[in-house]
Amino acid sequence: MLFAKVNDERRTPTGTRRAFQVGANETTAAIANRVHDRFAHACAQDPSVFRAGTRINLPDKKIVQVVEVLQDVSFMMTDGDTIGAAFESFFGSVFRGELGQYFTMRPLARFIIGMMDVSEADYCLDPTAGSGGFLLEVLLQVWHRIDAQYAGQPDVERTKLDFALHKVFGIEIHDVLARICKINLVLHHDGHTNVEGDRSCLDTVFSRPRRNPPEGKFTKIFGNPPFGDDVRAGDDDHLGENHLENFDIAEGRESVASEHVITERCIDLLDPVDDSRFGLILPDGMFNNQGELSNCPRMRRMLARRGAIEAIVSLPDYAFRKSGAQNKTSVLFFRRHTTTEQHRFDRLFDHHIAQGLDEDAAIGAVLEGMAYRVFLAEANYVGYTTTGAISERNDLYRGGVGGRIDEDQSETILGEYQIFKGAPADYEGKRSPDCMAIDAAAMWRAHRSHRLDPKYHLFKRDELSTVPDGWRRARIAKVMQRREAIAHPENAPETEVTVMTIAQTGEIRPREAGKGHNPPEWLGMYFEDSPSTWFQANEGDVVFSSIDLWKGCVAVVTPAMAGALVTKEFPVYEVTDPAIDPEFLSILLRSRYYQRAFRAITTGHSNRRRTQGEDFESLEIAFPPSRREQQALVQSIVTVRETQRNAGDRLKQEMLSFSHIIDGRGTEDLPAIVDEPEVSLVN
Repeated sequence: MLFAKVNDERRTPTGTRRAFQVGANETTAAIANRVHDRFAHACAQDPSVFRAGTRINLPDKKIVQVVEVLQDVSFMMTDGDTIGAAFESFFGSVFRGELGQYFTMRPLARFIIGMMDVSEADYCLDPTAGSGGFLLEVLLQVWHRIDAQYAGQPDVERTKLDFALHKVFGIEIHDVLARICKINLVLHHDGHTNVEGDRSCLDTVFSRPRRNPPEGKFTKIFGNPPFGDDVRAGDDDHLGENHLENFDIAEGRESVASEHVITERCIDLLDPVDDSRFGLILPDGMFNNQGELSNCPRMRRMLARRGAIEAIVSLPDYAFRKSGAQNKTSVLFFRRHTTTEQHRFDRLFDHHIAQGLDEDAAIGAVLEGMAYRVFLAEANYVGYTTTGAISERNDLYRGGVGGRIDEDQSETILGEYQIFKGAPADYEGKRSPDCMAIDAAAMWRAHRSHRLDPKYHLFKRDELSTVPDGWRRARIAKVMQRREAIAHPENAPETEVTVMTIAQTGEIRPREAGKGHNPPEWLGMYFEDSPSTWFQANEGDVVFSSIDLWKGCVAVVTPAMAGALVTKEFPVYEVTDPAIDPEFLSILLRSRYYQRAFRAITTGHSNRRRTQGEDFESLEIAFPPSRREQQALVQSIVTVRETQRNAGDRLKQEMLSFSHIIDGRGTEDLPAIVDEPEVSLVN
């Protein structure tokens, strides 16, 4: 219907009745037939969107209802940003439902294109185009740029049209999505024939020569590749005429994460000339997962060897929550080496390998010689809320009416990046928004796994940069020791044991038996067939969830929970420094600084991110040398917390007494409803 509507506006001569009009006393059949005819003409005139013979599969009555809504709207006379907002709203439920896809929110696409400084001379590609949000954004920004730079010249509109028709390309594996993308582009008055549907960007055969890899063809690539799926050898849907073995990142593997092979393909598609770069939204696991089985360390080696990591911008957890996705993501801005740069890098790398260095050390040595800096930033606000509602709070950029990006970008990440680009060696960073620059070699060597995530490096920049006078500072490994005393409750089958539960509030309490997959009683006999190894925690020990520490799941074991059991997923640390008071420590670990620290050291991108023991132990803590001083510092917090607990218990008892008057059921409790997810210390 939208395709027919645009054709109706473009192809109906002035003074001639349009198809999308409801006349007085017209029958629904007459109106519907006119729309069907218009759609058939549109398909014949532009077969790139719908095949010849396609029909609008709607009853006449529904067609008329759509005409009544659209007849007073002119797509050709409405600015692109307004059309984009309407299109996004209209198709939002479709993408979140039937198609299993979702829109990249426009502020993210706008920021990425703004960071890449695209001009009309660039050849642009979105390899996973989806609904076309990035393609539209690059058109809007380049068109605004042309208007500004070529103002008053007679061929401005031709320059804009040439860019749309010959410089902007897209690939989308889902045929229906590709068609929606093309219609979206049609609505924005541009060329849409460069979008290839029903084909993966990993394929090697396309309808247009410029899209045919592996030779570099494009100077700017951008997008939000799908991640979480595996591409397997022989997967014709994803690989087409290609083979998984042709990807370096897949060497020795039968399957590879989709975002890994797509990122490598993007590098291949970039022309090895000056200023060829991509900007991709990628899961944080690519930047920080440490296990070789994840293939993420190999991915980071590939990035370091094939180009310059120019910038990485961390996005907030809620960036895709509106679509039901809980993934933590960042934006990677990467410039491919020119042919000359690649030859130089390879020559130096081979030299260091010949000198006996391993691959990681050789990469670090070459990066040291290249001496370039990487811009890192963390955005807390991105122009919309957790529900997707547009918000004025935006750390990424400052934007104006009609999709324009303001000239003044002070106090934004885009503005800080522009300052950095002007003088990388002199850039000192900023606290709000949080930005920094780091030498590429220093970033590579900062962590054993060469993690690249901004939140980690930004935290390390500030780690205990200010410590109160007289306080001690020490690495956790110096004041705590992992307790690995294995418990065997099955040896006493009839003995009752306690298993812990820890909440995001830091409260630690017994886990309820008979709930969920828990046994009816916590007796030793139920541990006999347990696949887990169980450990005992003592009073004063520090216990945390290795997969939910970043959510606040850390506590100090209270006297009431002494001897309780946990699994290996919940490391237990004995405090070995007698100068540290347990109560002070429990409050210290829940302070803002340490909560930020725990979020910084996590790895992965899902809603359950892992903390490695080595990273936890490498953190530094600071504390007064006197236990008495520690106790004095937290006494008011301890008092308030105890008062709050007592008030909660008293309120509960008073409510039960009142309830007994009404129903006579004494102190009986209803089953608990937990609003905040609990983290169990049971596998």
